[in-house]
Amino acid sequence: MKRDLFSKNIDKILSLAKSQTFTPMQLTLFCNELKEKGYIARSMNHSRFIERMSQLLQKKIDIEFDEKFITLYTYDKDVSEGQMLLSYKKDSFYSMSSALNIMGLSDFRSDFIFISKELSKKNIASKYVKLEQMAIDEAFAKPYRRTHSIGTYNNKHIIMLTPKNTDTYAVEINDKGIRHSSVERALVEMIVNVQYFKNAEHIIETFKPIKKKLDIDNVYKIVDRFDFIYPYYQNVGFYLEQIGFTKEQLNKFKERVEDLKFYTEKQKDQYQYDEYWQIYF
Repeated sequence: MKRDLFSKNIDKILSLAKSQTFTPMQLTLFCNELKEKGYIARSMNHSRFIERMSQLLQKKIDIEFDEKFITLYTYDKDVSEGQMLLSYKKDSFYSMSSALNIMGLSDFRSDFIFISKELSKKNIASKYVKLEQMAIDEAFAKPYRRTHSIGTYNNKHIIMLTPKNTDTYAVEINDKGIRHSSVERALVEMIVNVQYFKNAEHIIETFKPIKKKLDIDNVYKIVDRFDFIYPYYQNVGFYLEQIGFTKEQLNKFKERVEDLKFYTEKQKDQYQYDEYWQIYF
């Protein structure tokens, strides 16, 4: 019995398919790619292609964004669901508390899945913006802005974030091939996005038990790499002292304290003031 092109080239098709996870749109593009390579007949329509590919499917998961379901497909039995979720956005990685969860360092906020994809370099704001105290006070008197890119998967909330471009500095890959923020980067991310963690105290209490996992020099380098407009050196220094580091250990951060006063979070009913770090908390 004469075999069609799809059957003849099944090994080549699977070899290509195993290197990626697909959305329905990506499967359509994959169909066109295979036609260009001559691996399937040009007359094969998309529906027939999907039908044939479904027979080879190893796993699929459904995620929901804005009341729309998106299905992700894989043809590699060794790909985990964690890897599949990252495939929704190219070059994305687990960040903040989700990175800590993946590293087995904490179960804080485990009902949320934080995934980050950095902005392109062209979207980086100028670092030469002159910051004044009035602008900081006004900004921290306003409500937080939260991402509108929110989905659900497996009874968990997916939060898609777009941090500044750092060339994915301090993003690691674990032994399962999953990309995630380092423990130091996760700390900085959580401080900057405190609105997702109730308050500063929750972040401090999360990191106290894993203090020994934090390398102060690495934290400093990460803050430096983000090149924040706001004075986050003094903010991060304050957090690190609350986590358990001494002022002497945090001299690097103290040297970067500006004349400006900063805040750990927005719109608190009452603030206390730390004169050493010039932080309202």
